[in-house]
Amino acid sequence: MSRAAAIARGVALQVVARVTALPLAIVTLGIATQYLGEHGYGIMTTAIVFVGLFETLTSQGIGTVIVRRVSGRQKASLAHLIGLDLTFSLTYALPLGLTAASIGVLTYSDPQVQSALLVLSAGLVCNAVASCFDAVFDVHVKYGTIAIAEFFARVITLGAAAAVAFTDAGLLAMCAVQILPNLLKMVVNGLAAHRLTPMRPIGDLNAILNLVKESIPFTLIMLIAVIYWRVDGVLLSLLADTREVAAYGIAVQLAFTLNMLPQVFSRTALSTINEGYASDPARFRRAVASGYRFLLLFATPVAVLGIPLAERLVTAVGSDEFAQGATPVLRLFFVACAISFLTSIISDAMVAAHQQRFLTTLSAVNLVVNIALNIILIPHFGAVGCGIALIVTELSGVVFTQIRLRKVGVDPLPMKYVMRLIPGLNLSLLAMLLTWSLPLVFPIVAGMIGYFAGAWLGGAIPDEMRGALLGAMKPGRKSAPA
Repeated sequence: MSRAAAIARGVALQVVARVTALPLAIVTLGIATQYLGEHGYGIMTTAIVFVGLFETLTSQGIGTVIVRRVSGRQKASLAHLIGLDLTFSLTYALPLGLTAASIGVLTYSDPQVQSALLVLSAGLVCNAVASCFDAVFDVHVKYGTIAIAEFFARVITLGAAAAVAFTDAGLLAMCAVQILPNLLKMVVNGLAAHRLTPMRPIGDLNAILNLVKESIPFTLIMLIAVIYWRVDGVLLSLLADTREVAAYGIAVQLAFTLNMLPQVFSRTALSTINEGYASDPARFRRAVASGYRFLLLFATPVAVLGIPLAERLVTAVGSDEFAQGATPVLRLFFVACAISFLTSIISDAMVAAHQQRFLTTLSAVNLVVNIALNIILIPHFGAVGCGIALIVTELSGVVFTQIRLRKVGVDPLPMKYVMRLIPGLNLSLLAMLLTWSLPLVFPIVAGMIGYFAGAWLGGAIPDEMRGALLGAMKPGRKSAPA
């Protein structure tokens, strides 16, 4: 199988697994919101976003360094590098969880929030260990096990959430349910990664320090990114009431569940983009251009169709209690989510081109702007202010990176391509209108079918994209690398 087909297969496998698991995640969200209510769900969301601030320290950017060393000119040993990362992660995982819990208890005075923080901090330990295995799948471009783990983690989580609600086990039990996916992925992905690349902890202190030192620029990028995505929720929890936090929480869960697509694409294409820049600049430019078109194909309907669907989605998942507060927030988050589709491929291209210093500086500036906007807007607009701030800074990130990427030969965003999506958007809106009186699933499915049919007829799915997607569905076979 060619490299392009392998990438497409990797994207397809993960997308199918996550799309299949998406209804399970939405049902789980519905169980949690309806069982806990606005106040209880607001408390759990407060704990989730605070603990999320520490998530970047569970990867430190080492995975990116490993992929670059193995797939670049260095051709380093994958097993050796993973062993170093595993030793480091096992060393700091528990202290990290305890630190997050301690700082959280000191930050919030509500005993319920403090208890929820203590429970959710345990998930950081699972994340720290599980992050070691990601580079194995990225280098081998094999994601079948990840897809299976994703699906069954959702199934088990749904069952656990239903059991908590049925037995009335309470808020802390529902918080514990949120840790289950990380625990399951740690175990399943660890076993699968070991089959691809035998691993064992390696206690070479100097090599570990060199690996950590090289990862610092990527760690800073990830640290800024995680704070950027979480700080608005933390500020909201400090500057507004739990009702606003609950509206924020349900909107984030619904909108940014769709963010799995650019994340999957980014992970799957990362090694090829790095290889292209290191050995074949033309291939690098083609990969980024194809990534732009692929992600615009999916981002555009998220922004456009999410606006009319927002209220019905909130009502279906969270009941009428959440509708008034969460609907306008969800509409803004759909737009922000669509813009973030592009930032994933942009970040990969910047890192591959060794432009991480510029990326770090721009990310830091956007973080400061985002924090300032949230502090200004939250007291007046609540969770809606978070959505406005996020759209502003996401647009900033896309616009200013285009200038830098031009210097390394990357063409600007193909805005003419967006024009080809208009027939699909019109057809999808018409399909949704005709099925609007039916249960929610019908306008969603009709809109998706109408959009992709119109995009296909409008020429928005070119031959190379069709070939890659069709190649992903065929049985694996050996061929020359792309």
